[in-house]
Amino acid sequence: MGALMGAASPAVESWNALLLDSGVFVLYGVFVALTTSALLLGRWVKARGSVQLQAGLLSPLGSLYTLTTAFLLSNVIFQFTNLRTALTQEVVTINKLGAVMSVLPAEQRVEARRLLYDYGESIARDEAVSMRHGKRSDVTQEAIDRLRDFLASRDATPPSSLQPTPESTNYFRKASDFGFDLIDARERRLSLVRQTFPVRLWLAIAVMYFALALVAFLVHGGAWTTTWVVVILLLAAPVPAVMLFVYSNPIANGLIDIAASLDAVLERSL
Repeated sequence: MGALMGAASPAVESWNALLLDSGVFVLYGVFVALTTSALLLGRWVKARGSVQLQAGLLSPLGSLYTLTTAFLLSNVIFQFTNLRTALTQEVVTINKLGAVMSVLPAEQRVEARRLLYDYGESIARDEAVSMRHGKRSDVTQEAIDRLRDFLASRDATPPSSLQPTPESTNYFRKASDFGFDLIDARERRLSLVRQTFPVRLWLAIAVMYFALALVAFLVHGGAWTTTWVVVILLLAAPVPAVMLFVYSNPIANGLIDIAASLDAVLERSL
């Protein structure tokens, strides 16, 4: 059983990677399939007798679909905003730690900034990739562990002969607070990086869209009218679902460029 699960795991990861890379096309394919199914079912129902449905039924169905997708979309956009805030906090904290370490003697300062640089570089090069799949990077974990060990050692302690300056005042409190803030910001970023929607939510959206499309085909007749109904449905209805997919995977879909954000701060400050 363990060997079977081990063999299945790479297949699952490959499938997830495929969905991330081509999820928008998959979603549009699903909507095309649902629209085609609704059209064929509508024709089948009409062929067996007159259907007494009012066009006004489209309004509540459309409103239900719109409100449901809008509610879900507002939630993922809120989480997306929190993710950007967490990333910004992490970048700012790296800057603050770099500024605090500037009061150390040259040798200690170089080591401190090297560790900070390694941590930021590991996020930009390693964790930015693993975050596409909602995972943390072992390389980044090792980098932040080395930084924590440095902050907990005497190597991060300024000499007693250091003349007090505005930056060196409360050095120990600042270094400790910023070190814990950095850990908190990373954990917050990782917790927000990828939101997964249960299959039942996607199924609910699909069922609502299918019902909306079916009613649209039942209350409208004629080849020309049906063609425009298909065009309008495929142009408008998939957009909320596509936005849900894109905003629920902001790293994989390029809404947040972690590498660019970290590269900028590393070049400017460290």
